[in-house]
Amino acid sequence: MLRWLVVAALAVMSPLHAAYSQAQSRDTGASADTILIMDASGSMWGQVEGQTKIGAARAAVRTILSKWKPDNRLGLVAYGHRVKGDCRDIEVLVPVSRFDPERIRAAVDALNPKGKTPIADSLRLAAQTLKWREGKATVVLVSDGIETCVPDPCAVAGELKKAGIGFVAHVIGFDVADPAARNQLQCIARATGGVYLDARNASGLEQALGKATAAAQGGRVESEAPAKPAPDPYRGKNVRGIARLAEGLDPIADPALTWHLHRSAGSEKGEFINSFYGSALAEAIEPGNYVMRVEYGQVSREVPLRIERNARALLDVVLDAGYVTREGSIAGSGGKAEGATWEVFSSAGQWIATDYNPLPRFVLPAGDYVLNLTRGTAKAQKPFALAAGDSLNVALTLDAGKLLVSALYAAGGPKVEKGLVVEVHALPADGSGRGAWIATNYEPLSQFDLPTGTYDVTVGVGEARRTVRADVSSGAATRLDVTIDAGVVGAKAPSARIIEIFEAERDINNQRKLVHTSYGAALNVALNTGSYVAAATFGDDRRVEREFSISAGKRTEIELRP
Repeated sequence: MLRWLVVAALAVMSPLHAAYSQAQSRDTGASADTILIMDASGSMWGQVEGQTKIGAARAAVRTILSKWKPDNRLGLVAYGHRVKGDCRDIEVLVPVSRFDPERIRAAVDALNPKGKTPIADSLRLAAQTLKWREGKATVVLVSDGIETCVPDPCAVAGELKKAGIGFVAHVIGFDVADPAARNQLQCIARATGGVYLDARNASGLEQALGKATAAAQGGRVESEAPAKPAPDPYRGKNVRGIARLAEGLDPIADPALTWHLHRSAGSEKGEFINSFYGSALAEAIEPGNYVMRVEYGQVSREVPLRIERNARALLDVVLDAGYVTREGSIAGSGGKAEGATWEVFSSAGQWIATDYNPLPRFVLPAGDYVLNLTRGTAKAQKPFALAAGDSLNVALTLDAGKLLVSALYAAGGPKVEKGLVVEVHALPADGSGRGAWIATNYEPLSQFDLPTGTYDVTVGVGEARRTVRADVSSGAATRLDVTIDAGVVGAKAPSARIIEIFEAERDINNQRKLVHTSYGAALNVALNTGSYVAAATFGDDRRVEREFSISAGKRTEIELRP
């Protein structure tokens, strides 16, 4: 599918450069009326460099607004933002007026991509709105694909050039993989005397757009387009193929599309022959009967393919599918859902797909689904219905915060570096005892992603324990440095077969509570502060006891001999 952005400027005073092969240059001190045309086609939910194409385009618009001369009036036009599959969906959102960057930025941020991408008609609208026959009209076009509505944009650009006083189009190819699309974009620039620039990714888009903006406002910019059209990239290919999400929509322009060729075995696919990668299939294949399996995301379609000698076969595959994406956020923080897991399930609960990126995108057959977002034990989900050709941005916010826990043996240290155990429990339903277990971590700085709420946090090392309450807020990090009030005992009992540690105090039945058992002649264990009794049992069943005390942050050494 096609994703593009256009800036059309009417410069009252500016010399015309006729030779396209030379670097384009403008030197004008006059103000200019400008129209920014924003792509809002459904494919703008595609991704580049970890962000959506619409996100990259918004960033590019901010670049334009930051570089634009304040005395140049600016308007905004968008297309594809209201209706799916309609080449006439073009609207003036901000009329040409005094430069108002905040109004334009707000209008662009509010766009919800869903429709088609009419390049030629948008060029015409820009020229007509700016009354290009009365002065110099400059267009900056950013596109990642080929025109799919009826008019030929190269021919329209040439007509506008011939009919007006001065019509110039500077063109940026944004992540263009299809050589035919690049040829067409270069042709638009050539036909109007503009420059062509390649932008391989989102950061390259901002750089190229800055250059094109400079060219539109009088700067000197070198073109990257050849002076003559490149040879037809499809010459000698007898099979061409395109795929669409739905009937009547633009062909998919995504290199993730794959084509798997099989021999035909009756009505089924037979022996696998080869795989081809890219949105536009163009291959030389021997005559015969085949089955082509087209895969895109979680969608797979099989179509028959008959190739006859000295004839060209065209595949136009309708996937009956749509895009689902979401820039998930953490409630209260405004940040992306980093470190989260996205899962899609059918409405019946069957797992479909998983994505771990902060910005996921799923390509799914039309149907009913549930989208889950989880991070740690925090979870959010939302059901949605996807129709063929839809590009849905499923709104989903995770109500979660982060809990970070470390521990100290005593106030002021030392820190517990080894053997730390941190458990998080829900609050007990009846207000007593321990609530349901939620999570456990063993790191010196234990981290938990938790739903908003209050928890019991138990921190332990050896036999020492302490439980505290913690409040977790959405989008915030709660830090706990828990003082356990514990020390360490090191006990030796040469020739002993078992050493036991008891609380010193006896209960009503004159019994001491067992705290720790170690099999062997030595032990090393952390204990909460207090008084204890160490009991060593030797091979002849002789038993020796010794009372000792534990101080917070201190080590106690004892020895037991028969």
